[in-house]
Amino acid sequence: MKIYDVKYLTIVFLYLLLISHNSSANSSNSELFGENSRWSIDTSLRMTRNLDKSTNAYMQVIGLDVHKVFSHSTNDIGTLVFQPYIVKLNNVKNASFIFDDGNDTKLTWRIANFNYTGLAQGKFNIRIGHFEIPFGLEYQEDTNGTLRQLTIGDRGIKADWGVSVNGILPSVEYEVSLTRGSGNEFLSTGNPHLFSGRIGTPSYNNFITGFSWFTGDVLGGGGVTQRKKLGFDTSYYYYQWQFMMEMSVGETAGNNTLNSFAEVMWKSAQEDISSYLQVGYQRSEIDHKTSDKKAATSYWIAGIKWVGHNGFDISAQYKNKLKDTPTIDIDPIFNVQLRYRM
Repeated sequence: MKIYDVKYLTIVFLYLLLISHNSSANSSNSELFGENSRWSIDTSLRMTRNLDKSTNAYMQVIGLDVHKVFSHSTNDIGTLVFQPYIVKLNNVKNASFIFDDGNDTKLTWRIANFNYTGLAQGKFNIRIGHFEIPFGLEYQEDTNGTLRQLTIGDRGIKADWGVSVNGILPSVEYEVSLTRGSGNEFLSTGNPHLFSGRIGTPSYNNFITGFSWFTGDVLGGGGVTQRKKLGFDTSYYYYQWQFMMEMSVGETAGNNTLNSFAEVMWKSAQEDISSYLQVGYQRSEIDHKTSDKKAATSYWIAGIKWVGHNGFDISAQYKNKLKDTPTIDIDPIFNVQLRYRM
């Protein structure tokens, strides 16, 4: 890691900490961004250890998390979510294509959108900006900034710039979106685009099911790739346990794909400790133009997280293969992350 990168991130961290301290001492959150708002500074340090290759990679993140509800005298107008983050990589192999290399620093956008809810009391809303693609379990669970991820790897994109209609009806929740297909970047070459959506039962139920679709051209490191998916997901909550499953079929660059995922999570009664076990399976055609041969792989992940009462949380995760093929290799990976929200 370069010395000036460490100094730069340290200065930014101390500056934001000073702002946070002064704001807390002199004004409340509502006074800083107006009424019905909350905000925090979010910073984390993550280490990734490849146990086969005996290499370490690091990711430092610092950002701003703002939520604000705009209201009229009789009803809410909409909700603004604004989450810009600076991400610094060090010795990261196979970094996302938005970075120049595995030692780059980049401004990224987690969520940055306004959801207009003033039309029909939440039954028909219009969202515009950068938001999570409405598909499957990943759409329901807030995994941003955590080690725990669900099925994002199946689609190659988690959040995108665009517009959606969404709402909550008595027995159905839905969101349908048309987005750019470029992820973090709004401007891109190759004219990527996505049409996606999810329709499911209310998220406040103990038993939840949903149907999702995802079709379009997605921008990645190798250019634009055509992707299509249909998925089904289900979740069940039983006291301190959560059981989730997702299955999807589709195509990636014309090759047929099949993906399945399951997770069991436990939380303590105080919800300060959680642990989870995940199992995933993926199968795809190698090259549909030359043969019908398929490659399949499966993996398992175990993780644990502790959340303190002072804004700190510590998490660790281990991933390893159950079965791999020469075309899809999975190295044993150990992650640990320290996060602080002030």
